[in-house]
Amino acid sequence: MELAGGRLITSTDGAIGWLTFNQPDRLNAVRLDMWQALPAAVEALSGDPAVRAIVVRGAGDRAFISGADIAEFEQERFDAASNRPFTAAVTAATASLIETPKPVIAMINGFCIGGGMVISSACDIRICSEGSRFGVPAGRLGLGYELDNCRRLQSIVGRGVAMEMLATARQLTAEEALAAGFVNRIVPAADLEMIVREMVAQIARTAPLTFAAAKLASRAASDPSLAKLAQDAVDTCFDSQDYKEGRAAFAGKREPRFTGR
Repeated sequence: MELAGGRLITSTDGAIGWLTFNQPDRLNAVRLDMWQALPAAVEALSGDPAVRAIVVRGAGDRAFISGADIAEFEQERFDAASNRPFTAAVTAATASLIETPKPVIAMINGFCIGGGMVISSACDIRICSEGSRFGVPAGRLGLGYELDNCRRLQSIVGRGVAMEMLATARQLTAEEALAAGFVNRIVPAADLEMIVREMVAQIARTAPLTFAAAKLASRAASDPSLAKLAQDAVDTCFDSQDYKEGRAAFAGKREPRFTGR
């Protein structure tokens, strides 16, 4: 499925739901229509029972996402009033990644800057290639870094690193991003897709309801209003056919066959 004039593409390959930012001539900079289209893209992949994980990537071999498309700012984001609908679109886009019950993996190759940090920080797992770069250049533009984006970045890397990134606008190396806990691992660029595919294959052997409950519990740890939903999701696991199947498979010394029910 092509959205935002083909600049956002969804496709499936077995257990993988690919979500591709497709503007390689601008290093996959994100336009407003791409932010607006992201919730529908995530919903389509989330609703496919064959998809066990959503993998977010950038087209080409130079960038994951290089930021928001600054060329639009004179028309779409030129003052506080015009920024509000833009920010609402970004918030809805990141919420779709955060709220989907399926694992979301950011497959980062190259630049992960500005909007790339916003999107990747909303993913559950981040794997990057050697030589990737990470940065928040808000201070070079004079724009305000939105509360939810700041809160999410700080929750991952800690306040000190987040404040340094915002204060200096310096790009972190892949090694610095790993040390800060922003990425799970660094791999050679030639192996990046293979390793992501291997991870999704591992995910596909686990029970979908277990991860959905874990993701809700993780969110509830910082948002107490989600505590009941998280506990309900845990209860659903214990009442599920998959839990019966898991016990039967363990007793029979065989691989479980989970269906998400």
